[in-house]
Amino acid sequence: MAGIPLSSLLIFQLRSSPREQHAGFTLLELLIVIFIISLISAGFIKLNLGFASATQSLENETKRLHRLLDLTAQKSILRGGAIGLLIEADAYHFVSRGRNFEWVTFDGDDILQHHQLPQGWRLELKQYDEIIPPIVVNLKVDETGAKVGQPPPAVVFYDSGEITPFQLRIYAADIPDPFMIEAKENGEIAMHLQALEE
Repeated sequence: MAGIPLSSLLIFQLRSSPREQHAGFTLLELLIVIFIISLISAGFIKLNLGFASATQSLENETKRLHRLLDLTAQKSILRGGAIGLLIEADAYHFVSRGRNFEWVTFDGDDILQHHQLPQGWRLELKQYDEIIPPIVVNLKVDETGAKVGQPPPAVVFYDSGEITPFQLRIYAADIPDPFMIEAKENGEIAMHLQALEE
C-alpha cells in the first residue's frame, strides 16, 4: 500500500460500492408505492385530513361500495365462480359457493368481509320494482367448526359476467335523498349521486 496514492484508493472504493453506484429506487419499492396509491385512490384506505360533511361521507361510502361491486364482478369472472351479495338493514357482505354448493362467507378476503355502515344509515335493495326486505344473518357453528345457516343472497355476480339486476339505495341520517347504485343484467354497474326519480 505504500506505493498507491490515496486518491486511487478512494476512487477504487467508490467504484466498488454497488449501492452508491446505482442510487435510485428498486422495482419492488416502486411497485409498493404504486399499490398504496391505487388503494388510496380506490377508496379502500380512508385518509381523513379534516371533517367531511354528512353528504360527503355518504358520497364516499357510495363510491367505495360501487368500486367494491365492480371488483366483485371481476373477481367472480377470474375465480370462475359466483359471488353473492347479502344486504342487511345497515350492513353488507359477500358470500361464495362452498364445497357442497352452500353459500359461505369469505373468511380470508378482508375486502369482501362484513361491512357495517355508520349508525343511523340504512340500505334498501330493490329488484324488479319490488323492495327486498333486508336479511338477518344468524350463523351457527357446526361440529366441524364451519359456519352454517347462511341465507341465500338476493344479488349474485356470475362468472359469465352477468349480475342479478338491482338498485341499492344508501340512506344516511339527516340526509333526505339517498345515493344509489344500479346494476343491470349485462354486468354494467352505475352509481347515481342522487336516487333516480320513480
